[in-house]
Amino acid sequence: MDDQEEEDFAFFLLTGDRFDPPGMPADTAREVGTFREAVLKVARHLWLEENPDRRRLPNGFNEAFDLRLLSISGGSAKPRMRIYRQPGRVSDADWSEWSSIYTKARDVLTDSLQGITEPRQQAIQFPPDTLGAIRRVGSSLRDSETLVLGDPRQESKRAIVDHTVRELLDEIEEIAPTPELAHAEGLVIEYDGSTLSFRLKTDTGTITCRLDPKSYRLASAAKDFLATDGITAPDVRVSGETLDPTQRNAPMVRITEIVAIRSVEEKALHAQLHRIHELHDGWLGPGSKAPDGEVMGKAARLIPEIARLGAGVSLVPSTEGAILLEWQRGEVEMSAAIEPDDEMFLCADNTATDDLLEDQSAFDESRLLSFLTDGSMQ
Repeated sequence: MDDQEEEDFAFFLLTGDRFDPPGMPADTAREVGTFREAVLKVARHLWLEENPDRRRLPNGFNEAFDLRLLSISGGSAKPRMRIYRQPGRVSDADWSEWSSIYTKARDVLTDSLQGITEPRQQAIQFPPDTLGAIRRVGSSLRDSETLVLGDPRQESKRAIVDHTVRELLDEIEEIAPTPELAHAEGLVIEYDGSTLSFRLKTDTGTITCRLDPKSYRLASAAKDFLATDGITAPDVRVSGETLDPTQRNAPMVRITEIVAIRSVEEKALHAQLHRIHELHDGWLGPGSKAPDGEVMGKAARLIPEIARLGAGVSLVPSTEGAILLEWQRGEVEMSAAIEPDDEMFLCADNTATDDLLEDQSAFDESRLLSFLTDGSMQ
């Protein structure tokens, strides 16, 4: 095998009586284009799968897959093809990554076509648009004709597309996976009105969520909950469907609900409490104590109620192992301490009159909430 052959992108062979004369029938030349489309669709799917934080392909990814027909060998049509890299159009780093993805996509397509006659599910683990491209491979062939495609060097890594495989490809839509209910929680970080979709940032990455046409209420909700700065917005729970519940951060479709589950205020309080949780004894010098688990738990349970009050409460640690709640009511500086040993301390200091009210008692959640709501120590 010469150097030129070693650079071929794929093995591609059409067999049957029509392909015995020189060249190949004009009406079957589109099989090369169909093959290119299927490989590119799979490559797009693979790149997005390997880059879950990205919703769009990089600029030039499609155009860089410039698959060119070099020649057609006689005695069964055997087109030779190669990816042409246009000088100066793609950086070396991008070309290294993308060309690897193109080759991987060729092999994934080959594996899918090889496995379709065994468990049929192996050939349908793709989004609908990618499935459509795969179904068209070999679509111009007659019953007695075959297409062999795959690795240009290793015969074992090639698939045979014959009449049986074509029939199975035609049935793919009938055995497509059934959508399953899915739920996810996170932050809406991007909304695209042209595609009726938004991105949900979760603890494990980002999820693309697509709305059905005319989902005006849900589209409005997605925009209302949008974090324009990528940070400041309520956390939401999104309900819908997914075609692949086993895939991490799998896209969601047919969205049925977008509801707020944590307000901006509640998230801010949780962030403050998280910073306190990271403290250790000695955090502010010898003898300073970090709040223990019991104190942290009491503060955490109060956060939803505190957030609903909208009083601008701040959570800060004390050196005695307590968590202080501090806020302002007019001219009165308010504070409450959730202390160790099931104690609490309440204080209202009127900076205009110098009146000072204090109360030390056993921890009582209802009294503390009353103090937060109306300043009452009763």
